[in-house]
Amino acid sequence: MEICILGSGLQGRVVAQDLAENKHKVTILDNNKDNLKKVIKSSRITTKQFDVTRKKELIRLIKDFDIVVGALPAQLGFHSMQCAVEAGVDIADMSYSGEDPFKLDKQAKKNKTRVIPDAGYAPGLSNILVGEAYRELNQEIYHRDTENTEGTEKNRVNNIRILVGGIPQNPKPPFNYNYTWSPDDLVAEYTRPARIVNNYKEITVEALSGVESFKVPKIGKVECFYTDGLRTLINTFKNVKNMEEKTIRYAGHAELVKELLNYGFSPEEDNPFTNPKVLPKDFILDFLKTALSGSDGKDLSILIIDIKSKAKNRRYTCIDYYDQKNKITSMARMTAYSGSIISQCIKDYPGYGVIAPEKLGMNTAICSFIKKELAKRDIIIKTNTF
Repeated sequence: MEICILGSGLQGRVVAQDLAENKHKVTILDNNKDNLKKVIKSSRITTKQFDVTRKKELIRLIKDFDIVVGALPAQLGFHSMQCAVEAGVDIADMSYSGEDPFKLDKQAKKNKTRVIPDAGYAPGLSNILVGEAYRELNQEIYHRDTENTEGTEKNRVNNIRILVGGIPQNPKPPFNYNYTWSPDDLVAEYTRPARIVNNYKEITVEALSGVESFKVPKIGKVECFYTDGLRTLINTFKNVKNMEEKTIRYAGHAELVKELLNYGFSPEEDNPFTNPKVLPKDFILDFLKTALSGSDGKDLSILIIDIKSKAKNRRYTCIDYYDQKNKITSMARMTAYSGSIISQCIKDYPGYGVIAPEKLGMNTAICSFIKKELAKRDIIIKTNTF
């Protein structure tokens, strides 16, 4: 297939390499020359400097491709999906767009186009695994907005809990963290209210709240806290009583970041800085991005998913490490490989429109393909049903 990748940053260039190694012809677009220079040299990869914000030109350009992969920052995610739909090309988008991707559903169906939003690590792979567990543990589907809300079926899934994160192998205090993806999107994750489901009701809690500490074998003490990662799961599984996602960091990280952000969001009149044009919010966010940069790049990823039903429970676990041989971060492995694999099976999905990633997990053949392909890349997901 001929595949167009939008963005050649930390994730996009790994997607390009993976697709090329799987014998696909790849064109990668980016307006950043420096990023394009970092793309691996391959006879199957073409790089092109192009401003992807130019909507009409982008639509014309991507029409000739079989598939588009979106690997742009969050603020351009919806734009990428919209352009693909208008061009009539299937897209797997890895960004975390703030806009509702289902706004594009009607037009995508009309244009016979498939749109997979949140096609990365979490959301993305996490959703796929939840979809698989839901398919295998559930016998019947009831919606929380019907008279069958309480339900009596034997295997009904009633709790979904996702713990996920990427952390450095060699943490440096005080934050014990360095970003391996878009710093702006990371800060947004720490400041955006988190949606969870409690007793069938969608509620909003503060990001960085609900801190819990626990130990991970061979890694040590970590903590987790609420972030807004459920996304499409909230609407797909309206019959599930409780759902939450928490981000994993080393212990003490959340409190330190929260103190900084609370200070940064103080009123403008409390500005202690000499430059009146610099608001505390902007200063703190810039400081945080700087403080979380710079490390040896060696990271690891942790994914723990617990799904509980009335009769059976399931736990997925995956711990992945920096690829020393190929110099690829674990975060890129988990995110970019997931996006690459999803793009390679997107046309196998029977239908058009905006397709939540968990729907891929609910499709037996597609889910099996994704897990087998991840295993080929040494991403091993352990499954325990009890």
